[in-house]
Amino acid sequence: MNKNLLLITLSTAFLFLIGCKKEISGTEDPSKVAGEKVAPDGFAYQTTKKVDIDVRLLSRNDKPVTGVLVSLYDPANPIIGKEITKVMSDKNGYIRTSIVVPSSLDTIIIDPAYVGLIRNAKAYIQNNSLSAIIGGQQGFSGNIVIQKSVAESKKLSYVMSSGISSIGKNADNAAAYMYSTGDYDALGRPKNLEPVDNIDFSELMKQINHALPERQAVKEKYIATQVPSDLRIEKLADVWITFVHEGADYRNSFAYYTYPTAQKPTKPEDINDIHLIFPNASLKGAVGEGNMLQGDKVKIGRFPAGTSIGFVLLQDAYRGSGVINYGATKFFSTEGLNPETDNRLKRHNVVLNNVAQKTFLIGFEDINRMPNQGSDQDFNDLVVYAQSNPVEAISPVDVPFLDEDIVDTDSDGVPDYLDKYPKDPERAYDRYYPSEDVWGTTGFEDMWPLEGDYDLNDLVISYRYKFAMNSTNFVVDMTAEYKPLAAGAEFQNGFGVQLPILPGQIKNVTGMNISGNYIKLDSKGLESNQRNAVIIPFDNYRNLFGAGTGYINTRPNTAKIESDAVTLLLTFNSPIDDEFTASAPFNPFMISNLERGKEVHLVNHQPTDLANIKLLKSAADDSDAGSGRYYITRENRPFALDFFGPFNYPQESVSITDVYLHFSEWARSGGLKYPDWYENYNGYINTKLIYK
Repeated sequence: MNKNLLLITLSTAFLFLIGCKKEISGTEDPSKVAGEKVAPDGFAYQTTKKVDIDVRLLSRNDKPVTGVLVSLYDPANPIIGKEITKVMSDKNGYIRTSIVVPSSLDTIIIDPAYVGLIRNAKAYIQNNSLSAIIGGQQGFSGNIVIQKSVAESKKLSYVMSSGISSIGKNADNAAAYMYSTGDYDALGRPKNLEPVDNIDFSELMKQINHALPERQAVKEKYIATQVPSDLRIEKLADVWITFVHEGADYRNSFAYYTYPTAQKPTKPEDINDIHLIFPNASLKGAVGEGNMLQGDKVKIGRFPAGTSIGFVLLQDAYRGSGVINYGATKFFSTEGLNPETDNRLKRHNVVLNNVAQKTFLIGFEDINRMPNQGSDQDFNDLVVYAQSNPVEAISPVDVPFLDEDIVDTDSDGVPDYLDKYPKDPERAYDRYYPSEDVWGTTGFEDMWPLEGDYDLNDLVISYRYKFAMNSTNFVVDMTAEYKPLAAGAEFQNGFGVQLPILPGQIKNVTGMNISGNYIKLDSKGLESNQRNAVIIPFDNYRNLFGAGTGYINTRPNTAKIESDAVTLLLTFNSPIDDEFTASAPFNPFMISNLERGKEVHLVNHQPTDLANIKLLKSAADDSDAGSGRYYITRENRPFALDFFGPFNYPQESVSITDVYLHFSEWARSGGLKYPDWYENYNGYINTKLIYK
């Protein structure tokens, strides 16, 4: 027989046998004419993109703010546990790193969660990079976006009582509010500001964050019964108030009142006048449309001996254009005036003696402290400091000191209140990919180099990576978790990941699930005979499902089977650069039907050293090593897809183009149109064809 004819005959028989194992249907894109490519050359079917981050943290006097653990979020999920990443600011105040995010993401939330810096700053991505300054003399600069207030973003409506006026009686016939709108700009920042104090605001911020850290309940010693919460004037004195920080989503108003020290008010009616200090105590650039800057200082007056100065926070009272809702919920420094029914929870502020600076720090909690009201009890929602001339005019008796000794048990430069590993000098915090509470997803077609049914469910893997980081943002070790979700095939497939580091950089790998003999590991737990480090989490998905057959969790109306997860721990010989974290999810690949050389990778991801390269450019595969083109068909179809988060994969033998109604447009546009094609938006998905 003619040799060429023999090859054709054998190939036909091979296709027939494979077809008996898995139905092939729905592979044609109805929008594509014969011979036309479904995507432009060079399109890698990436649903994510890499973004370079360059953010600097500065104090009001432009000094670097160091050692701050900054979280980056998707604006749709600014929730603890869903951070895209965390980064520690370096000795110059920079956070410089790269992150991987969904391609559709155009803005990122930057949250230092650090008293003195704006919380939840929103910044836009431009040309796959983000550059910004948080803090400094201007408050912020770069890619930061001014945000609407919470009230306006929710489109709430407020009814103003007749008691609201520039100078007038409150609606409840309590105190008169003294407020001249002409003394403030349209956003409530005072016009009569004093020169900024010549102090080290960066050092002050460290002390405040040690004393009143974000999201941690205030120390009991600061709010003990005998501890003063108002300022007691013992000599005739001028008094100034300096704005330091606000960490609230509200546009709070801040004011003061006075009373004879011996006649402490017991009800709001005992207060005659309340004087506005900061009508809108909101930082510039923060949620709430504020204009305040750290260090903004005003003189509130001259007070005789025997006077006490109290303060009141009006919750979310600033309505814009100089209007204040005096009927808003109020929290007083004179605790007996506060609304809580539990006397133990009536205290709403701390007063701390900053001996080094000769000032008194005042921190407020701006939410009702009763259970289930949402208070985090950290008393730093508004922070100011008071100073007097003469400096000794404010009584320090029984006022706790602002702690100056910052505790760092393991001496790694990260204070214990920020350190995830306070007793481990080699570790300081964790990063995750995709995030702590979000797992990524990779789906494969296992008939490569042949083209299958394009349902991308022959092996579906959910994964998450945790990186233990040191105080200088280097990776100390990595925990890799993998969980098979589906196996829409009869083939018995394994799973591996090629890492962008050398085997010599890894000390040890543990946790694999290897049951067969076609995978060879070295003494460290890496796959043998690889130039780059390769880990094999499992060699056969059936061992994790505990099932003897295929077609798991892909056919409708069949019982769902849960698989076991595999958790690998990788330790390194020495810490590695954090660029490693931006390489996740690395180079994942499926090992088809227990044939070690038959690897299936994401588009344009190189095969490992153990791949059978003779299969490249065979059958439907159109790989070209010279141009970096791998694992894609002549018509530019992929054999695998990866997603930043969960992915609702198609039912068995249903093409992805039939389920995701904008997938074809996304592919044809080279990713420019519908980058969010996989999201559960109206008109995006034929939900009847998703496996449930």
